Amino acid sequence: MSALVALVEFWDREIERWVGGDRAIPPRLQRWFESYSGKGHGEVRLDVFPEPYTGRLVDNHAPVVMLGLNPGAAVPSFQAPGGVFFEQLKTMSYSEWAATVPYASKEWESFAGRNRFYQNRFAFARRLLDDPRWPASDGVYFELYPYHSSGVTAAMSPPGDVLREFVLDPIGELDTQHVFAFGKPWFWVPDRIGLRAGRDLNVEWSTAGRQARIYPLPSGQDLIVMAQPGYAGPPGAADTAALMNALGLR
Repeated sequence: MSALVALVEFWDREIERWVGGDRAIPPRLQRWFESYSGKGHGEVRLDVFPEPYTGRLVDNHAPVVMLGLNPGAAVPSFQAPGGVFFEQLKTMSYSEWAATVPYASKEWESFAGRNRFYQNRFAFARRLLDDPRWPASDGVYFELYPYHSSGVTAAMSPPGDVLREFVLDPIGELDTQHVFAFGKPWFWVPDRIGLRAGRDLNVEWSTAGRQARIYPLPSGQDLIVMAQPGYAGPPGAADTAALMNALGLR
């Protein structure tokens, strides 16, 4: 079985189990769960379902792949038992739900307005591809840590074998050359998973403190890790243009 199919099937079973009322952390996820121990507003929320990825993983022929830190703040009226998304997951698999772009749905936006987290990523992809009509349904987003918290208040240190199994090996089967990881904790991942030494992208960024480094993945893809102080999202228009130049995309 391919790593991508195995991932989809695992999370479909896991979220079905969670929705069915079994909220225990399974042994296979225990080390991942224990790899972050934030306190206060960074405390892990177990009253809402985990979100390891969103996007269409199967039959996505033009994915733009982006990696974040975790699913962010919990909204129990959507992700807890009885919530909007919880009720949707009673009638569809997690992979089907994740492919609907739920955080740009009419249900979410009627409650919370446009989701800036996702809108920034949509804008980045459209600039990167120079395609203002790029469909948001082609976006694929994986998390370094799959459980919700309102902030990140401690080190996120998932084991390397866990990240290979649940993130990088499945991504290696997606039809894309560049994988973009946002947030400082991703700079610690390449060494943990045994990647070859990367190289800094020597770019005159418009945003002070921005860093970017590129690593070759075993799949032949390139992992581009980016961060700036206090922000774990994609760059704006000027720095996206600079990134495209550095990657030879324009």
